[in-house]
Amino acid sequence: MRRPRGTSDGDEDPGEEEEEEERRQAAPPSGKDGPGDALWRWRNKSLSEVVLSWSVDEILDKDLLRDKVLKIPETFSTMEHYMTSFFGPLLEEVRDDMCSSMEDISNAPYADLLYVNSMRNGKKGSFEISLGRWRGTSHGCGIDNYKPKTADVLLISETRPANQSDILRQSKSCVIVWVSKVKGNKMTVKASRMMETGAQGDERRQMGVNKYDKSYSEGSDESWDMLDQEAVASKSRYSSAHDIVRKERAKKCSGQHGQNETETHKSSRRWSFCAMFLTNMVTYDRVWVVLRRGLTMDSKIIHSMLGRNNYAPGRCKYCSNNSLDEIKGDLCNFKLNDSQLDAVASCILASECSHRSSVGLVWGPPGTGKTTTVAVMLQMLLTKEQRTLACAPTNMAVLQVASRLLELIGDFSARQHYSLGDIILFGNKDRLQVGKFLTKIYLDDRVQKLLSCFNRKNGWKHCVDSVITFLINCISRYRISVDIQGSSNACNLTFKKYFTSRFSALARELAGCIDTFYYHLPRGSLGKNFDRMMFAKSLVDKLQQLLSADDVSDETLFTIFKPADDLPDSSSSHDDLIDDAADDLHECDISSDSPLDIKTLCIKTLMALSKMRLPCEDSEPSIRDLCLKHAKLIFCTASSSYELFRLQSVKPISILVIDEAAQLKECESLVPLLLQGIEHALLIGDENQLSSLVKSKIAKDADFGRSLYQRLCAMGYSKHLLEVQYRMHPCISKFPNANFYDHRISDGPIVKQETYVKSYLPGPIFGAYSFIHIDNDMEMLDSLGQSSKNMAEVAAAANIVERLAKECSEKKQRTSVGVISPYTAQVIALQDRLGRKFEKHDFLSVTVKSIDGFQGGEEDIILISTVRSNKDGKVGFLSDAGRINVALTRAKYCLWILGNGTTLLASNSIWADLVRDSKRRGCFFDAFRDKDLAEAVMLVTKPEPWKQIEQVFWNFKSSLFFGERKSSIYPVC
Repeated sequence: MRRPRGTSDGDEDPGEEEEEEERRQAAPPSGKDGPGDALWRWRNKSLSEVVLSWSVDEILDKDLLRDKVLKIPETFSTMEHYMTSFFGPLLEEVRDDMCSSMEDISNAPYADLLYVNSMRNGKKGSFEISLGRWRGTSHGCGIDNYKPKTADVLLISETRPANQSDILRQSKSCVIVWVSKVKGNKMTVKASRMMETGAQGDERRQMGVNKYDKSYSEGSDESWDMLDQEAVASKSRYSSAHDIVRKERAKKCSGQHGQNETETHKSSRRWSFCAMFLTNMVTYDRVWVVLRRGLTMDSKIIHSMLGRNNYAPGRCKYCSNNSLDEIKGDLCNFKLNDSQLDAVASCILASECSHRSSVGLVWGPPGTGKTTTVAVMLQMLLTKEQRTLACAPTNMAVLQVASRLLELIGDFSARQHYSLGDIILFGNKDRLQVGKFLTKIYLDDRVQKLLSCFNRKNGWKHCVDSVITFLINCISRYRISVDIQGSSNACNLTFKKYFTSRFSALARELAGCIDTFYYHLPRGSLGKNFDRMMFAKSLVDKLQQLLSADDVSDETLFTIFKPADDLPDSSSSHDDLIDDAADDLHECDISSDSPLDIKTLCIKTLMALSKMRLPCEDSEPSIRDLCLKHAKLIFCTASSSYELFRLQSVKPISILVIDEAAQLKECESLVPLLLQGIEHALLIGDENQLSSLVKSKIAKDADFGRSLYQRLCAMGYSKHLLEVQYRMHPCISKFPNANFYDHRISDGPIVKQETYVKSYLPGPIFGAYSFIHIDNDMEMLDSLGQSSKNMAEVAAAANIVERLAKECSEKKQRTSVGVISPYTAQVIALQDRLGRKFEKHDFLSVTVKSIDGFQGGEEDIILISTVRSNKDGKVGFLSDAGRINVALTRAKYCLWILGNGTTLLASNSIWADLVRDSKRRGCFFDAFRDKDLAEAVMLVTKPEPWKQIEQVFWNFKSSLFFGERKSSIYPVC
């Protein structure tokens, strides 16, 4: 095992020596350092161990793992071969992620390091650190938005580096730390090198003015700091460890060996280490743990996907009695088209087989009702009481499917086989952005509601016992109340008034608790007690209704509630009380109008429920686990499903549904696939849209970004294609259908109707589909030199949106607009220009996002800014076919593409085909043919001295041109 820098053999723990010996025995006999040997070393280490074994120089070395990363094959011989194929590419992606963050270190969030403490009785290399306020921005995070999380990786250095060169210059003193736990501004971390101890007690130094002494008291753990080894050797000559570092460095830099200690202490007070956020490793770490777990697992479903010989198409011969027509009959109420019906029915039929594992593929092009198809599939699985996990790569995709399912199901109370509590959505609340509609199934909110009912002091048992006690002792309590109020007021407080008021309050509390259990606990967690609770609630409601009638007098109430001898003994067991109540249930129907019978049955039923043992303790973790263990349908991201590994359910999850499966790296799919009990998987996606993001070119070349969906398609797995699109106007769908789907998608009836033709702005340039050519030389890089932007297209887009806002207000026509671009710099420029101008507009909603951020979304109008404008036809990653497909298929009624047609034609990419197609269809327009667009573009493209002169000339010229122009015929798309 690679020893942390600055340690010696004497620093080793006895337990680690045994672990080291096990690893040596597990290592291959070869002495070479080839890819195979690297795999043997990696497989026996945690990801944090591997990452923290790298020096800063190694992280910045782009060739560090080049010869260790092998191309991931299409087929695999064994489980071990399969799992180990991902180790090298995954580590390279991790390294590249950290390297990219270091290259952009000037934009990383940073905070002052206030102190470092060694962990008492902790493992070697673990420390507690305290940080000041986080500042700066990073990777889309605004100021003060960053909050440390578990599995964050930080870079700690003595000074805040401005760039990669600064990091390299002080690399020997830099420390990489992995955050293990966060509590306020304190966190427990594992470090890449030893952070040596300084002096204790009164000699402990302050790391920042008047901050350290508030955080520590006498007898606390040792104070640590990062030290050079040669400085540590001279420790006895100075009063603090920090002085050692400063003194030795001063000698090296200035050659002055006689610096006095006063100057050293001044330097110490100016000292400030800095911590900078690099990246979060939680997804990488989960995948790493699962890959290591998979090495020793025997999974039938994984075996079925290893190679072509493992794939067994067709139906199971033992399940031939199951009828596809019967399942289709159950689906007739969902109004699915034929292709959707075939996809759902086939997948449901395969999931019912208990003889072999299966993997079903559904191909869902844009607008074909993929989300509805998945929701119907999930509802069918719910009714069949098969525990199902529904995953997706992103939170947005998860929310879309969950929302559609709730819309589909409607009133849960009318369902016989499941309740609302059987459906759970869980994940990070800040990232999920759960709306009001989904809070009813969101786990964190559910736990808070259930916590009050499980509370021992005023929860379920308190509510039940309060109602029982009141029904038995209401007469005596009434008399006590009268005595307390005094004889003068006694005549005003009748028994009926007292009873009605008090019983209504108690019944309301009990009903609230029962409803919370009914709607937020999975049915399986309480068994038959669910029905008994609902029966008790109906009895209480019935009793309340009977006794509040006008013809019920005080005398009647006294008769009903006089002490009775036929009540069960409160010391009886739960089962005996239940049996007693059940016997009475047969004899007395709830429809009875006898208050006395209803009261007696109500008390007996509540006594039985009072003895009921709740399935968990009154703590958030136990309630959370209870919900997850018994839920029939769980929604989460593929990465978050890792949390389910620690739970041991009575009935394991057997079916996995992954939406947007083509966006998920294959190794990320293994997180939910390797959950115990998974027998069937349904993958829904579209390999012609965006694939997963891979930062490292080495990892990308090794097919690390390939999804399981893509690999299975390449192996010949059959796919159920959804063939009808219901989103786009036919003019919009024509090009993507021809170029990405070989004309296999047909337009649905709704998009062919006349009502689908919208005229938002006058003129043919703003028809259903148009390419708006903007000839300019405004393409430029952002301040970081990493992303492109084009201010001419920003001006054009802003002009169009402003005109839309005006038109929509005049027509009182509600419209949604999406402005998208493949480049981050352009998205930022568009957001700066449009700002929050239309946030509160009554009729126009405007969304500005990257293409990647828009996958799965749709708007009435889409504006695409292609950005690239150069003579060489260079379009960079704009040429990615999947990204183009997503951009072109987000609009419902109108798609307007802004770009330099000349540049795109010269690109020899699919953009060239698009420009030629738009010209052929009469949908290609020059922006300068529209007066307002021309003026907006010219204001940013022309040199400043000529702007006013040319504007006067243009006003004169355009008045002639546009004034005499006849109305054009709209192009036929």
